[in-house]
Amino acid sequence: RLFEPIDLAPFVRPGDFSDEARRRSATAWDESFRTVGFAVIDGHGVPPEVVSDLRTAARMFFQSATDYKHRFYKGPQMSGRSGYSPVSAGADPLEGFTFMRGDAASWMGTTETHPEELNGIGQRYAAEVERVMHALHRMSAMALGLPDNYFDPFYAKPASVFVVSHYPPLRPPPAGVAIKDGKPRYRAHSDYSGFTILLQDEQDFDAGESGGLEIDIDGTWVPVKPQPGSFVINIGDLFELWTNDRWRSTPHRVVSPPLHAPAATRSRMTAMLFSGPSMDSIIAPMPTCVSAEQPARYQSMSAADHMRAMYKTQSKEAVYKKAL
Repeated sequence: RLFEPIDLAPFVRPGDFSDEARRRSATAWDESFRTVGFAVIDGHGVPPEVVSDLRTAARMFFQSATDYKHRFYKGPQMSGRSGYSPVSAGADPLEGFTFMRGDAASWMGTTETHPEELNGIGQRYAAEVERVMHALHRMSAMALGLPDNYFDPFYAKPASVFVVSHYPPLRPPPAGVAIKDGKPRYRAHSDYSGFTILLQDEQDFDAGESGGLEIDIDGTWVPVKPQPGSFVINIGDLFELWTNDRWRSTPHRVVSPPLHAPAATRSRMTAMLFSGPSMDSIIAPMPTCVSAEQPARYQSMSAADHMRAMYKTQSKEAVYKKAL
């Protein structure tokens, strides 16, 4: 079944599970990324209270006065700083708060100033899902026939970014933003680097016309419905290079509810860890993904150069027509 949750617990608590249990999860993981490019996981061990506390804190912050939120403005998109991003009059009507890990030894070691609503719980949640990221790497290593610790040197200083996003109600439209019926809440795009670990809004697709995450499977937009206690995982374009196209980075978008629907009057809230190897890492097709029948399709390059190239070309986003 599409999006059947894959059990991560054998890689989170390895002493409690057999090698066979790990192989079952790793095989399902490999199949998901060969065919779909997305997967759903459970058994991740993130405490439910951390998730609920993050959601509560995010609602409190985004419901705050505009002047207050602008006190934490992060600046241009590529500024490399943590902070608040206001709703834009451009393609995607949403606001967000970004936590940058930077060179800190851990999320709790960052020194930037954050709003009191998000400070503490934001870093704790990010640390929890980064722990999940490392378990995903161990599962990926088994799936790809690599040593258990293969990814560790690349992620000694992970280039991780944690973003909490708020999609304001579409009716009435956010100030200064013109909303057209049927316009996506977020345009079709692919991610650029490593694993994205997504916490969906619990109300996505809950009543037929509420909208939410969709992925492009061979030209058909397929909804990804939330499953309690689970995370949605996808890979960025860097993993296509790394796996020599064995795994696919799948375009996705956020579809809007119709403006007449009750769901258009409510907010949507999500949280994402965008992970990636340290920027000075040299990435090349993995040895287990290259053979005489499948020669290397890519030259090696640094993670930083790959990120700049994707940002410049917009990667798979460039394939799609501009959003209505």
